[in-house]
Amino acid sequence: MAALDTFLGLDLGTSSVKGVLVAADDGEVIARSERSLHLAEPEPLAAEQDPHDWWNACAAVLLDLAVAARSLSARPLALGLTGQKHALLPLDAEGRPLARAVLWCDGRAHPECVEIHAKVGRSALGRRTGSLAFPGYLLPKWLRLRRLAPDVAARTARLVGAKDWIRLRLTGVAATDRTEASSTLLYDIGKKAWAPDLFAAFDMAPSLLPPVVRSSDVAGTLTAEAARETGLPLGLPVVGGAGDNEAGALGCGAVSEGRVAVILGTSGTVVAYHATRGSAGGVVWGRHALRRGYGATGVVLSAGRALEWVRRAAFPSDFTTEEVLEAAAASDPAEGALVFVPSLVGERSPVPDPGASGAFVGLRPGHGRGHLARAVIEGVSIAIADTVRAMRGAGVAVSELRVTSGGARSPFWRASIAAAADLPVVAMGDAEGPSVGAAMLAARSTGSHGTNLVSIAERWARPPAAEAPVPAEVARMGGLAVMHAAARSALRAVGAPPAASARPPAS
Repeated sequence: MAALDTFLGLDLGTSSVKGVLVAADDGEVIARSERSLHLAEPEPLAAEQDPHDWWNACAAVLLDLAVAARSLSARPLALGLTGQKHALLPLDAEGRPLARAVLWCDGRAHPECVEIHAKVGRSALGRRTGSLAFPGYLLPKWLRLRRLAPDVAARTARLVGAKDWIRLRLTGVAATDRTEASSTLLYDIGKKAWAPDLFAAFDMAPSLLPPVVRSSDVAGTLTAEAARETGLPLGLPVVGGAGDNEAGALGCGAVSEGRVAVILGTSGTVVAYHATRGSAGGVVWGRHALRRGYGATGVVLSAGRALEWVRRAAFPSDFTTEEVLEAAAASDPAEGALVFVPSLVGERSPVPDPGASGAFVGLRPGHGRGHLARAVIEGVSIAIADTVRAMRGAGVAVSELRVTSGGARSPFWRASIAAAADLPVVAMGDAEGPSVGAAMLAARSTGSHGTNLVSIAERWARPPAAEAPVPAEVARMGGLAVMHAAARSALRAVGAPPAASARPPAS
């Protein structure tokens, strides 16, 4: 019997590493594996991870998939990578980590964002890079590291992101892709190249960041050492890959204008393809994983993270996330309108505000922990809907929302998003969108099972029927959205930017 052609997709997320083995012809996931990751929060607004934990989890997932491939008589043809963007990992000249990675959701580099805007200008920075400076981006975190740990900065020969560290371990090749480069504040998204003048403005050597490849181009091949650790074939092609947002959009088939991906993971990310760059409108612009066009992105920083917070804060320790969602759905909204502003670590979307904080507004004696959980889900849904409206204001077409990643499992959460946005929602799988999108990039790299990412996505992503919003819920969520906007505005009047920390990343 002939071996079954397959592609691998690996997703290095914030809470876990997920991997899939996908049949080349129809995109069916024939094997999957997952390993959890620990998020270190050593002080307020901090978010760090050990890169060695990243590698151990990724190697274990790939080994599981290699074993599954052999048992299924499957032949892996290429490996696609995706993962959390914005991570700052300093490496020495030998490629060894010098400190823990500082993540996308770390909010401590607010003073450095002020410095960047003062030096470059907000408008000029936005025109060149597609974004303003946010604390979780690479450049402000590097400036913070250089200020707090000059000895580490002096020994740093290379800065890499999460998936790019894994590629380096797999292939020995330092590289990044356009979607990741777009999120550094050092990449000119119009010219599709690093911006030497921005490096010079912050006294950075351009060699600190790796060469940029296209997402579906082969960036390297598996070394003998990596083949031993993962069980995969020596010389297996490894592609440039893409950030988890862009890969998630690919994985759920949101690759044409009008179809917009909502990735409900640790954050709640809205991603849309647009052939040309639109107006700012509160939207971050970057290069797309497709070879042409742009990705418009908005990020609600605390989505699954907010749900996990309310689980820890208000429920017994043995309650699962599913049980918290059940309690939320069972709570009676007639007890009184209750809204939650989900800005636990500042906010990027719908209103950029690094100093924003979260809050409940409207608490009454009849509210219980189920109401708190409902408010968290609805507050995140309203913030996502506001982000969708900001995209429309920037010229992006939106006709349906394709929801993927962990939060997509919940019918209650999907219905909340549909009602808040007054748009049909399509459930595109519970957690595999980004890893399947990475496998699509691997498929494009060989050309033997499709030479066009859009056609591969159309063939592999088979959406179920759309779930229409319930009119009564659209009206109720509209009332909550008014309260939510007022609460967010009032909190800005009492909030303050996060204080600068004197603690450097742990080594």
